[in-house]
Parts: sequence; C-alpha cells; structure tokens
Amino acid sequence: MEAAIAEAGADWAGAGGVTAMHRAWAFFHESQADLRWRLEVLQQVLPDRPLGLATVSLPFAGQEQAAAAGKRAGMALAGALAAHLTEDTPLSWAKVDAELAAAGLDQTRDPAYAAAFLRALGGIETVHTIFGKWMDFHAAGPRRGLRAEIWDTAQESLGALAIAFTAAEASGRLPAGWRENVLSRADPATLSAMVALARPSEEFLNEVGVRQFGSRATGSAPLMMGPDWNSVLVARAYTANPVALQKFLAEHKEIAGQLLRPELVRGSGTSEFPALLATALDRALDPGIGSAATRERAWVNLINGVGYDGAEDPAGHFASFRDSSLNKVLAERLAPYLGELARGQVQATSPELGIVPHGVWKGLHEDVAARFVGALMLDPAAAKRLQADFQAYVQRLEIGKVHPFNPDPEKRARYTRVSAEAGGLSNLLLGGSTYAEFSDDEFLDAFSDAALLPVTFGVNWAAKKATPLDSTAIDHATNGPKGALADLVQDYLGSRTSDTADVVAGRIIDLEMQELQDSLARHVHDPLTIEDWELLRQAFQGRLYPALVKALQARGG
Repeated sequence: MEAAIAEAGADWAGAGGVTAMHRAWAFFHESQADLRWRLEVLQQVLPDRPLGLATVSLPFAGQEQAAAAGKRAGMALAGALAAHLTEDTPLSWAKVDAELAAAGLDQTRDPAYAAAFLRALGGIETVHTIFGKWMDFHAAGPRRGLRAEIWDTAQESLGALAIAFTAAEASGRLPAGWRENVLSRADPATLSAMVALARPSEEFLNEVGVRQFGSRATGSAPLMMGPDWNSVLVARAYTANPVALQKFLAEHKEIAGQLLRPELVRGSGTSEFPALLATALDRALDPGIGSAATRERAWVNLINGVGYDGAEDPAGHFASFRDSSLNKVLAERLAPYLGELARGQVQATSPELGIVPHGVWKGLHEDVAARFVGALMLDPAAAKRLQADFQAYVQRLEIGKVHPFNPDPEKRARYTRVSAEAGGLSNLLLGGSTYAEFSDDEFLDAFSDAALLPVTFGVNWAAKKATPLDSTAIDHATNGPKGALADLVQDYLGSRTSDTADVVAGRIIDLEMQELQDSLARHVHDPLTIEDWELLRQAFQGRLYPALVKALQARGG
C-alpha cells in the first residue's frame, strides 16, 4: 500500500498519504496491544470457576500507567530490602513486609504492572532473597511449606510477589531466564507458595508438580520433619486448575501413580492433602473439563499406576484406598469408560471376536484394570456405585432386543457381541471382588451380582414385551437364582462342601443355564435344543469360568 501511494503521486486524493497510512497502522497496533493487555488482566482476575456474568474493574487505565506504578512499587520494595540486609532487625523486615503488602494483590495481577515491578527489584536473586527471608521470619524450621496458621499472613504480603511472578510468566512478560532460574533453583517451599498464592499458567504449575511429586521421597518421614504442607499447597493449586492436572496426569505416567502412593496420601501428616487431592481429581476427570483424549490418557495412567501386580500387598497402593475419599470420586468418574474396560476383558478372553478397546485403552492389561476396580471396591459405597453403574451399562446394551438363535446372521452376531461385553464387565467385577476386602455378606452380594450379569440380561429376549429392567424384576425374585448362587458360594466358603473352586464354578454355570431354560418356560417359549443349550453353556463358561474360579480361590484361601 505504501508503494502504491508513492506511485500515485499527485493523483493521490489527499496530502501526506504515507503518513496517514502509518498513523492508521499505529492506531491498530496500539489498539491491539491495549486489547491484549486487557485480556491478560482478565485472565488473572476472573474467578477460577465463573458462574454466569462477571464484572471486573481494571486497576489501571492503560498498560503504560500500570507499568509506571509497578516500577515505583518495585523500587520501594528493593529499597526496603536493601535496608534490611544492612540492619537485619525485626523492624527493618517489617518494612519489607509493609512494602510487599503495599504492592497490592489487585495491582500485581496486572501483567504490565507485574513485569515492571519485578524488573525494578534488580534481578532474580532479589526474588529468591525475599522468599527465603520471608520463610525465615514467618515459617522457621524445615522448609515443608506454608502452614495453615500462617496462610492469611502469607496472602497479605508474600502473595503480592507470587502473583506478580506468575502473572508475568503467564503473559510471557517475565525477564529472560527468570522462569528457568526459579524452577531449577527455588526450594519446594518457594515453588509451592508461588503456585498456591497466585494463579500460575498450566505449564508452570505442572513444572512445579513434577518437582513436588516426581520424587518418591516426597511426603515421607512426616513425624521427623513435620507435616508436608508443600504437597498440600500444590494440590490446592490443582483444585483451581483442573485442566492443568488433567494434562499433568496424561503427560507423566510415572508420576500419576506416585501421586496416589500411600507414603503421600497417608504420610503427608495433614488431613488436608487427601481431601484436596480427591477434589482435584474429581474436577480433572470431569467429562466436561479439558479434552476427551487428554482425559483418557490421564485415566489409563492412573489405572496403570494403581493396578500393578503387587498393589494389593501391605506396602502397595491399595493402602491409599482404605477409608479414603478417593474411592467414591474415582468410582463416579469411571462410569463413561466402562465400555472400554469391558472390551478390554473381551479382547483377553475372546480375541477372535475382534472386540477391542479404542485408542489408549488398547494397551491397558485386563488384570491391571481388575486390580484398579478392586482398589476402588475397598470402600463399600464405591463398590455399590460400581455395581450399579455396571448393571446400568449392561441394560443399555439392550440384549433383550436380540435373540441368540435368530435366523438373521447379523442379529445373532449382535447378541454374541453385546453378551460378550456383558461378560467382560462381569469378569471385571469378579476380578475386583478378588482384591476388595469384603465381609462374607458383601462378597456374596457382589459376587452374585457380577456372576449373573450376562445371564440376567441375556434372558431378556425371552420376555415378549418386557424391557431389560422389567425382565430383571421378573427373573430375579427374592429367592431366585441369586439366592441359589449365594448358597453355592456360601457352602464353599464355609467348607460345608468338599468341592473345589473349579467344581463350584462349573455348578454356577449350570445354575445360570437352568435359569435361562426356566425363563424360556415362564414366558412360553420353545425350550432350547440340546445343541443350543450346549452352545450357550460354552459361551457362558468361556466368558466367566476363569474369573469365577480365581475369585473363589482367592476368597476361599
């Protein structure tokens, strides 16, 4: 455009064409910069979880005004610190505290103010010094983080410096090299205070998360060193930034398991950490948070981190799930992925069907999934929730709409595939009951429900007009097959029979087949032929027998 105006010369409609163009260009440039600054401020001051409309007052009219105010505040703080380093008295430190408070929590959320404020301090070493001296005065002793009783004090003074640092970092205004310097040199107490007192970017928070939770030593020896408030503060930061935690779990598969290890969940020395961790996981695994792909990677990493072989040992991850708030949260959030878990079990028992999980779920081992479910089932309420969700999922498969011996090959295939998924979930529950610490009555209830999942919904096609839920009510009378199955298992557990686990499992399969035949008779259908009977019996046995035997052996032992 500039060249075209020059070429037009006298034919240009007005004088000073190039100057006018540059003025217009500068207007758009300045407007864009102003808008970007306003958006950066909004990102720092809007509520973490806004509900409806929000009204925000910007502290400054423009970023030039904000930068000038930030420079003055930074110079005042630097002067107070220099005086304290010379005098080294409580009074001189009180002046540093006063200048920190004067910097203002609202003002330091402005990235332009924050960047000028930090530059005026004279260098990154000043930031390290202020955090270190503040901890010496207000949190003397081992650097285990800000204790609950000094939290308000920290927000009023140290909070301004933490907010300034994270606001400048999130907007890309931090002086060169400061970010890397802090992440590599700052102690855990400084990092945990920074992310808890302020609103860090997802990337910065996750870098701090790696340093806090990436070492197996974190959270150990609370009796010798005091409660681990550093872990509490980082967990608190994640409750306000669930997308960051979701990415953290998805991108760091080793740390996903370490975050749930007993030394941390049980050994932080605080009651706050387990509750905050449960809240953070609940928000991060919410189906409405983040991306579906990232959330699924996070789930698989969590399941692998908890369901490994040996997790049930005294020193294993199962210890994190006894009397824990984690069980309920994870059980509730697991429901959308039951299909993937069911297909994983089918892939293991009937690979020829070609029923496989999708995406990252393909690599999840069926035994790992069962142990993870077992960990959740350590809590009776979570176990009930899982049983209900499993049954609801099988109902949605609508097995009752398809006859196993329909003359249409596609419909027969549909029955086989959905009944295989029902069997997969049954195996998963049976596997979980192997590890869960149930009483005898709880085990009988869970085991009976799990063992009958395929047959319960498999007989739905026998009821002429019944929905799957109606058929369940018809076919599961109080003293029906569930009671008979429970009697079989109770005799085995009480050593009232010499039958081995494999014999009892075979009898359970026979009982299920008899229930199928009885259901046909009740609904006035033709009985199964010998060949049909054998075909279905083999299907039930193939789906359930190994899991039945394993669960019975584990419980009987």
